[in-house]
Amino acid sequence: MNRRYKRLRVEKRNRLLELAYIDPITGLGNYNAYLEKTKEKLEIDGKKTVIILDIDKFKSFNKKYGHMKGNELLKRVGEEIKHAIRKTDIVCRLANDVFGIFLVGEVDVEGITKRLNRKISRIHIGDIWYNLRISMGVYICDKNEKDVQSIIDKAIMAHDSIKGKYHVPYGVFTEEFEQKIIRESEIENMMEDAIENKEFEIYYQPQISTKTEKIEGAEALVRWKKNENMISPGEFIPIFEKNYFIIKLDEYVYEMVCENIQEMKKEFKEIPKISVNISKESLLDNKFLEKYEKIMRKYDIIPEEIELEITERSAVSNDIDIQKILNKIKQKGFSIAIDDFGTGYSSLNMLEMMPIDTLKIDKSFIDRVDIKEEKINFIEIIMFITKKLNLRTVAEGVENIEQVNYLKKWNCDLIQGYVYQKPLKFEEFKKYIKEI
Repeated sequence: MNRRYKRLRVEKRNRLLELAYIDPITGLGNYNAYLEKTKEKLEIDGKKTVIILDIDKFKSFNKKYGHMKGNELLKRVGEEIKHAIRKTDIVCRLANDVFGIFLVGEVDVEGITKRLNRKISRIHIGDIWYNLRISMGVYICDKNEKDVQSIIDKAIMAHDSIKGKYHVPYGVFTEEFEQKIIRESEIENMMEDAIENKEFEIYYQPQISTKTEKIEGAEALVRWKKNENMISPGEFIPIFEKNYFIIKLDEYVYEMVCENIQEMKKEFKEIPKISVNISKESLLDNKFLEKYEKIMRKYDIIPEEIELEITERSAVSNDIDIQKILNKIKQKGFSIAIDDFGTGYSSLNMLEMMPIDTLKIDKSFIDRVDIKEEKINFIEIIMFITKKLNLRTVAEGVENIEQVNYLKKWNCDLIQGYVYQKPLKFEEFKKYIKEI
């Protein structure tokens, strides 16, 4: 009886350990096991390398083929990783489709990543072969590093740096990443106070009619002034998109614009339509239209006075039902602009399907135009199509009169750029309206 009791106790303990450390789908170690094993390996002398690997668009695979097939795929990927590394190395499934690999000793990073890519790019389940793409982040540990979570985080950051870059199979953590982490942390620590202290300022860049040379619109642009220093939107916007603070910033900018429109209506008989940027993250918020309508009522603004502007990349994103969202926006009376057109690889058919009013042509296409050449270029094709679809066109980043004349020739409606005016603070913008 005593022996049987001891055996049952051992079996129970083993089952608990299995639940705590073994991934039930792949049979590999789980996140807890990875932490424990990696901690042990860090005590060994020699070079250590961490690789974080995941399957691109695994959610889409699950949706298309079902969770059972998805689980089979995870198991097969785990097996292929084991075959690609040495027996002394570690591979665990950390979460969802994310695998952690830990290598001890000298490693040919390019060689191992190529081998992993080769083995996982085509996986067979039963009689069917599936083409996959993986992304990897690599971190080569410092000699005295012992903080496992910090090491994993650095490999994840290297992985995230190449996500979506289909020509780059892996990223390696560098000192630049280290500085980037510190800077991101600084910005995140300042962002809430920045809203409270009204450090975000709204600038307006005029949009000038090619027919009348008068101002017909303006784009509201956000700037962050911190202790007399400007923080570039190119630095803080990507961070806010990642941590979803962009939703709060979008709403803040929108309210400031509504307040400014209210003030302009008291001074001018006619005011230009103001274009306000809306991020993909805000569009995914089910209550964003409700909140925006409430703000409009607060300042006695009508939707026709505002244009909501989304990027082309948001419009073609797989994780958003853009058609449904844009239809709701149109039903509320707003006009809609697609920004950065030509950078998101969307089909021209999209223009006909979506309820949009304005197409903004990205500066990169304006800069590429060789005015002296007689061959047809992208801008001319877009102008032809937009006129057929009765869309208004805005050329962004126009910097010289030659570009202005070229755009006039092809019937572009509005021009936005330094050739006419830089973005202006609100008081300067009102003065500009009076003078033009």
